[in-house]
Amino acid sequence: MRAVRVTRNGPPIDVVEVQDVEVPDVEPGHVRIAVSAASINFGDIARCRGGVASVMAQPPFTLGMDVCGVVDAAGDGAEQWVGRRVVAMCAMSLGGMAEHAIAPVNGVFDAPAELDDVEAAAFTLPFHTSWLALHRRARIASGEHLLVVGGATAVGTAAIQLGVAAGAHVMAVAGGAEKGELCRSLGAELAIDRDADDVFDAVMAHTGEHGADVCVDMVGGAATEATWTCMAHEGRYVPVGFNDDPESGLTGKPLRKVSMGNFSVHGVMLSYNEAPAFLRKFGVQPNPVSLGAEVHGALCQLVSAGKVRPVIGRRIRMDEVAQALDDHENRRTSGRTVVDLSLG
Repeated sequence: MRAVRVTRNGPPIDVVEVQDVEVPDVEPGHVRIAVSAASINFGDIARCRGGVASVMAQPPFTLGMDVCGVVDAAGDGAEQWVGRRVVAMCAMSLGGMAEHAIAPVNGVFDAPAELDDVEAAAFTLPFHTSWLALHRRARIASGEHLLVVGGATAVGTAAIQLGVAAGAHVMAVAGGAEKGELCRSLGAELAIDRDADDVFDAVMAHTGEHGADVCVDMVGGAATEATWTCMAHEGRYVPVGFNDDPESGLTGKPLRKVSMGNFSVHGVMLSYNEAPAFLRKFGVQPNPVSLGAEVHGALCQLVSAGKVRPVIGRRIRMDEVAQALDDHENRRTSGRTVVDLSLG
């Protein structure tokens, strides 16, 4: 089968290529999916470079975290999925950009009927992450002020739509006029150009000096402490992504500034798993498996009601992934870039 492989560590444009590999075997508790579409994620860049990501691998390996396709084989305990059109998060966050991929049943859900395969591949990770951030962790309420940093990213565009659906007053930070217009088209009341505007001044002016009750931040890095100054008294800051941090959020930030600002930091991780307790020693505490179905059901209702929809920036072929990752790294993309296997 064809697969998008990282052959060695380095810049994506130099180390990613399409190769022929063996069709993977399926293990108990897992399914094999005949993939129709697979999404590109910012973490794929770190994996190519050998940097810091949630899950790393030694080359050669196949990229791809989240996919859409039809289950064509299942291991023991997963037989009920055979023949169903699904969206899934792949095993160890790898292997999705291929004609067949393996996923644990904890990360497999029926694909929303209203979405085509490319849209469905762009749905799971951004919308599940945003739902967990806004509803499970921040407990956002109607009428609150929501600040989305990285509003034109895949997760950012999902967070804007979910914030609007929850009745929040949404502000979005993005780079440039075109990305700002995308954020406004999704329902953001205010689009702040991070390259030209003072984020603090813009947030304070828009909220009457109240600040952001909730902030969902996809960017992190050097701008984090400036973002913290925008928080309302007893606001909730949710770090979701670390696109501007070369250490992927592991550089650390001065917690005294959180105390002085009288706001809270709410961590969030998209993982549904019954992990053993000893993993807490390593800082890992995933969500219960049952929560995945609950979140997916709530999101599918919003899709059916026409309130949310994935933003597709590009549909690309397998042999265009290396260039697409380079574009992604250099901020030349918006929304989700999806590998459409029907394109060849």
